[in-house]
Amino acid sequence: MAYEYYAIDLPGKSLYEKSFNIKIRRITPIEQKYILSLADKQQKTNKDYLDFIKKLVEFDNLDMTFEELYWFDLQYILYRIRFTTYEKFPISLSFTCIEDGCNEKFTQKLDMGNMQILTPEDLPELKNTITLQNLGEVKIRQKILQDDLNIDEFMKAHNIKEDDIQGRLLLLDLCLISNGKTLEEMYSLAEQDTITASDIISVEHWFTNSIWGVKETINTKCPKCGKEASRAYFLRLEDFFSAI
Repeated sequence: MAYEYYAIDLPGKSLYEKSFNIKIRRITPIEQKYILSLADKQQKTNKDYLDFIKKLVEFDNLDMTFEELYWFDLQYILYRIRFTTYEKFPISLSFTCIEDGCNEKFTQKLDMGNMQILTPEDLPELKNTITLQNLGEVKIRQKILQDDLNIDEFMKAHNIKEDDIQGRLLLLDLCLISNGKTLEEMYSLAEQDTITASDIISVEHWFTNSIWGVKETINTKCPKCGKEASRAYFLRLEDFFSAI
């Protein structure tokens, strides 16, 4: 089957040592059924989605591999694939009300058609660098993608719930500033307050401004108690392919 591929520019393109161009394609109707079926798979992991996404990406440099992509570039690719395939359909997000005595679970639609895909040109103040000045110029590790896969195993080992978005963001932040230490060592330092809140805030600031179209502000209203809230919601892999 002949597929139509679309050329895209990655946010982190200038950061790679290898020179390459990348193309993506839309998901076919048969593939749509498969990717949506993963949402019902009890033992699903990010790797299930990543193995599928690899089939939708094409490099013009055969020396470049999918695993060498920066984690935020992978999210950008995912966003573009989801947007071009399902642009008329919303994403279903799940929430739990945190009002005392409520704890109502509800879903809310995020309309893909109303979301803007940002590019580096839209953020002129962002420098093309992978150093964090507030953290002593600690370089972001090349294998953020692998770190993210390790996080799934880490969360299970430490009884951190899969839907704990803040917990996952903290672990990602720790990966970014690990500088050779293992995630286990970094988590231990964080629990001892050796890594300060200002360190994490500094990374969060960079993280928020460096991932185009992934972290969105969602306005929610609990259908039970009526509590309204504005949340910075981190879109997960499952969210991009949530059932319509």
